[in-house]
Amino acid sequence: MKTLFRIATLSFGLALVGCASTQSARVAPPAVPGSVVVDDRYVSMVDNIAKQRGTVVVWINPPKKHVPVVAVVE
Repeated sequence: MKTLFRIATLSFGLALVGCASTQSARVAPPAVPGSVVVDDRYVSMVDNIAKQRGTVVVWINPPKKHVPVVAVVE
């Protein structure tokens, strides 16, 4: 009985550690001005419309956008 309790406790602890470690993986690095990134807003809009219609979109070449370069005027 003690062995079963230890296994259950260890499994629960490992599950918590696994869930806690995935939080940092979801944060995207900031975009560098002048670079090309995936257009997340457009992708999200298309995915939401597809979900409403009961379909699934698989992005082979996701749409991209250029990150604008901000000019400093003195």
